[in-house]
Amino acid sequence: MAIYKKLGLAAAVAGLAVVLTGCGTPPVPLTKNFAKSSQYKVRAAGHWDAMSRDVAAQTRGDLARVGINPDTPLHVALPQNASTFDLGFRDLLVTRLVDAGAKVLNTPSQALEVTYNAQVIKTTGHANVGVQTEEVQPYGSNTELILTTTVTNKGQFVSRTTDVYYLANADLPLFAKQSHFSPVNMKVVAQ
Repeated sequence: MAIYKKLGLAAAVAGLAVVLTGCGTPPVPLTKNFAKSSQYKVRAAGHWDAMSRDVAAQTRGDLARVGINPDTPLHVALPQNASTFDLGFRDLLVTRLVDAGAKVLNTPSQALEVTYNAQVIKTTGHANVGVQTEEVQPYGSNTELILTTTVTNKGQFVSRTTDVYYLANADLPLFAKQSHFSPVNMKVVAQ
């Protein structure tokens, strides 16, 4: 009989523990906005130049921090299907690296490879905050650019930086990747 009382007490304690912990389900987290921050908006080719100066300085600083000799040659690769931005940014970046004293080669032989990726992100422009919707389109834009610059040595990452900018919606065509396909007009004939 004593064993049944002990089992009954153990079951009651276990049941109470389940009730107190909410059936073992953790509470769902509440939404929370990030602290306010600022972000540059790219609106002109002069801004592309400012971005290239920043990328050149970050790249040179990162390479120095990891012990890469400042005289080590670099090659800035052009992304595949380069956009208008990619073409201009590469030229600006090469210029700014040379201005900073870097040895920049026109071919990748025996050089550290510098690549960059410009990824355009288009958001809905609204955020749900509690029970209300908040407009999050600064200066009429709901488009951002993630610019990641990478330096590799024989496939190994040596340096990598990422910056985020706002874009004017009207400037989106400048960031569109070029297609290698040409449109062809065809005449459809019915039989």
